[in-house]
Amino acid sequence: MTKYTLLAFIIVLKSSLEYVVMKSLINSLIVVALVATLSSCGKVSGRFNEASVAGGSSDAESAKLVIDMSSEHIAKGKDTYIETCAPCHGTGGKGDGPASVAMNPKPRDHTNGAYMDKLSNAHIFAVIKMGGAQFGYPGMPAQPQLSEEKVKDLIAFVRTLSSTYHKQ
Repeated sequence: MTKYTLLAFIIVLKSSLEYVVMKSLINSLIVVALVATLSSCGKVSGRFNEASVAGGSSDAESAKLVIDMSSEHIAKGKDTYIETCAPCHGTGGKGDGPASVAMNPKPRDHTNGAYMDKLSNAHIFAVIKMGGAQFGYPGMPAQPQLSEEKVKDLIAFVRTLSSTYHKQ
């Protein structure tokens, strides 16, 4: 191998490595920009404002979002669930809907009472209305089109899916 051939090889190798590094750097910057943009959704002054979403005037009030657990509201919530949530969460709420096959992480299992019982109604309300990315559920899309009443009915139905739910 002559010194010119070796020099040409080094130049080509260097150019290839620079291209790979630049492409990787650009992709990383795009990911960082997307994460920064998405993580700012639903925040006010750097802090999540759950009260405004839940219709309360303070964090203490929003944590006590009252849900009507009457059979009428549960039935309305079920209709919305089947239409809006079942494609991912499944009709029984186990996170096994037809769309879940392609999802990683899988949708939340709403029948898991140990987990679901830890969530406040206001938290569930916020996740439904604003999406789950800011709460660590990246696949959960926002449902801003749902009215406050529909979301409350939806929460009533979701609560009945839990393995620990007892009809009152």
